[in-house]
Amino acid sequence: MRGSAALEPAALADPSAPRTQPGTRGQVNEEPAPASSLTQPGTRGQVNEEAAPASSLSLTERLLAWVREFIQFGLVGATAFIVDAGLFNLLQHGPLGILAGHPNTAQFVAAVTATLYSWIANRLWTYRGRTRDNATREAILFFFANACGIGISQFCLLFTHHILGFTSALADNIAVYVVGFALGTAFRFFFYHYVVFTGGTRA
Repeated sequence: MRGSAALEPAALADPSAPRTQPGTRGQVNEEPAPASSLTQPGTRGQVNEEAAPASSLSLTERLLAWVREFIQFGLVGATAFIVDAGLFNLLQHGPLGILAGHPNTAQFVAAVTATLYSWIANRLWTYRGRTRDNATREAILFFFANACGIGISQFCLLFTHHILGFTSALADNIAVYVVGFALGTAFRFFFYHYVVFTGGTRA
């Protein structure tokens, strides 16, 4: 009895000392392990609940980025189309008729002017977060892509105007700005995305 009484004050004086549960001999009352220890990497049976939402969010963000890029590319392309078509018809069929009778030359001048506009607009807006540090190399690739697009339009115009003999203004516009423009736009979009503007990811 005396030994038991002597131990009680010591236990009360030291709160950090392990206590025994009533009815158990020498058993230490250990507190449950923290919940965080149950979710550490490497534990068996653990389910990573964050992996699936993260991957789905990443896919959603990629899709949204593609949609946003396509819309901005389309808006730039639409305004470049107005510049291109307007200048072509002004040079070829306008009141002055500066290049009347020379549809390929008129289309080339109009396309080069529209390409300069498209370069500035795409670099500063559509692909502003993916531009290269080496702007010269990027410009070369950009103008190469547009040269291919111009080549597609030129081929369509050459085929309809000089081979098929459709020489009306309507036929020229359909050849260049319907068939040629559609094919050239598809080529440029993928070339811009995968070859030209690959300097980084958009913020």
